Amino acid sequence: MLARMATRDVNLAKLLIAAEDASPAAAVFAATQELRRVLATGEVKFLIADAGGNALIDHLDDAVREDLNSTLPGSAWRNQRLELDGEFRRAYVPVTVRGDALGVLAVELPDDSSWTWPGGLSEPVVLHELVAEQLSAIAHALGYIVIANQRNTDVYQTAMRSTPFELAMEIQRRLLPAAFVCEGGSFTLAAWLEPSASAGGDTFDYVASSDRLTASLTDAVGHDVAAALLATLTVNTLRNARRSGATLVEQAEAAHQAMLTHAQDGQFVTGILFEVDLSTIHGGAQKPAATPPEAGASLRLINAGHPGGLLLRRGKVTTVAPAGSPPFGIGPGGFKQYELRLLPGDRLLLMTDGMFERSAAAFDLPGFLRDTADRHPRNVAQDLSRAFLAATGGTIKDDAALMLLEWHGGTTSRQTVAGADAGP
Repeated sequence: MLARMATRDVNLAKLLIAAEDASPAAAVFAATQELRRVLATGEVKFLIADAGGNALIDHLDDAVREDLNSTLPGSAWRNQRLELDGEFRRAYVPVTVRGDALGVLAVELPDDSSWTWPGGLSEPVVLHELVAEQLSAIAHALGYIVIANQRNTDVYQTAMRSTPFELAMEIQRRLLPAAFVCEGGSFTLAAWLEPSASAGGDTFDYVASSDRLTASLTDAVGHDVAAALLATLTVNTLRNARRSGATLVEQAEAAHQAMLTHAQDGQFVTGILFEVDLSTIHGGAQKPAATPPEAGASLRLINAGHPGGLLLRRGKVTTVAPAGSPPFGIGPGGFKQYELRLLPGDRLLLMTDGMFERSAAAFDLPGFLRDTADRHPRNVAQDLSRAFLAATGGTIKDDAALMLLEWHGGTTSRQTVAGADAGP
């Protein structure tokens, strides 16, 4: 018979009650202490991923940091798998919700038979399968506790900040969706923003409704707070139009009219709006449709004065959706809508013009997209940002934002494990 940890089940309802009974700022700590009490573990910590994508930080002690690229906790986060450290008797479990990797749960394992370590340098730690499943389920639940409670406290947002935010960046970050990654059965969407020293103008947004995935990538002219305010006007105009049931063209027209009405002379915003038809996708299965699944999904797109996108299909990269309309706030309006067909396995990369700085002219974007086809879009988005920074010498003159959409389609068999995409 297995010893204590392997035979004691954590009651997730009691875990949630423990979090709810505490203040929002202490909710995650209360949940980890309930976990520690029931499983008789040692120390339990939640390490939150920082906003820069470089480290995992103890959400209660910012002096405790783990590099994302060279440590076991970082490996757990990047590879979305439980990692074990026999020497220090710890398990590191990804805390992830719909592909958005929030951080890692660090658990000091009890001295019982739930795990074994032969002790040799080449011998891996072995954790009992039921215990590993239990820890993964607990970490998944912890992700929802973080999401629910960060609505009511700044503790988690503050813990994510490796450096203070300037006012323009504060405004800019509040415009972005709460999650930079979304796995939605038939698709995975990942985005990233690399702000410049005078951040403020670049934004991205997305929402998945019952019948469509709608997203935008915008770039407001200028820098600092002026650009942030212009971005605020644009993003919220698009959201208001979308939530009012406007079509993609009507959303573009609304953004254009908002610029003409409220922006100053010479101010404008470039952007790409797109929506993917999800009406034939339900629960990961394809409903009967007039066209076979191989015909793909319909993606409608408007490019208002923005750089075109790159489409990766079966190892080949092509340029798609060039600018067919002027930016929002310039000219009489009238927006041209493109239509693309997405096939299972396609990846669509969209970027703001900051990704095309002269200092990064030698950077091979198509080659990078091809070479990273086997990586999760979440990792590709962050790795692309790091490679871009390396190519520019670490200093950029303009914000650089990107959005990567991978279409899996209704014919692709996919599963999620503890909030992360387990692949086909």
